[in-house]
Amino acid sequence: MGFSMPDNDAINKKIQEMMAELDAKSQPGAPVRRSRGGRLRTKGAKLEDRLLWPIGILAIAWLQLIVNQIFFGGRWYWLVYPRALNGIPGIFLSAFSHQGWAHLIGNSIAFCIFSWLILAKSAKDFWITFLIGWIGGGFLCWLLGPQPAHGLSGVVYTLFGYLLWIGWLEKRFLTFLLSLFVCVNFSYLLWGVLPTQAWVAWWGHLFGFGLGIFAAYGLYREPNGARSRKLPS
Repeated sequence: MGFSMPDNDAINKKIQEMMAELDAKSQPGAPVRRSRGGRLRTKGAKLEDRLLWPIGILAIAWLQLIVNQIFFGGRWYWLVYPRALNGIPGIFLSAFSHQGWAHLIGNSIAFCIFSWLILAKSAKDFWITFLIGWIGGGFLCWLLGPQPAHGLSGVVYTLFGYLLWIGWLEKRFLTFLLSLFVCVNFSYLLWGVLPTQAWVAWWGHLFGFGLGIFAAYGLYREPNGARSRKLPS
């Protein structure tokens, strides 16, 4: 058996990893963890992972529509039926059901944009706001809605309401710019909370927008750095 010389590239790579790990450990604000591939990552790198979360949520809605179109001929919907026992599952499922591709694509684009804007600020704020819009919006549509409805637009309006309000509450420069950006570029969505189109579930938009403002009041942080307040009871 012969003796082979060590791979210089592998040695250099290992030394660089060790130096990076030592340097990171010397900085208390940058904890280190290893990925499956052995690469070093800091907490700041988690933002890249967060950007995939909305896509994972949307995968449910896209899968539902694909199955509906291929196997059910566009007749398989997850509707929330107001004040009916058979409408209770729709509280949880209706957000992931859509009338067609145009309906789903429009909601998907807005959902990704608003989700990424919130995730850039706080993962906690995103998940709480999303859950409030999903479960809370579905429940209000079941309790108060005038007719069956479905679609992710109620959740989109929850995210929109949060983004529109959070900057005015926190009074921080970057968060204020975030709200101002949403206000300038997406204020036209406010028309969606009015009964201007007979085929649009405007009440779901209105419920979602109100829940988004509710979430902003519950999650905003004082300008002096105080921790987030509890949701109002």
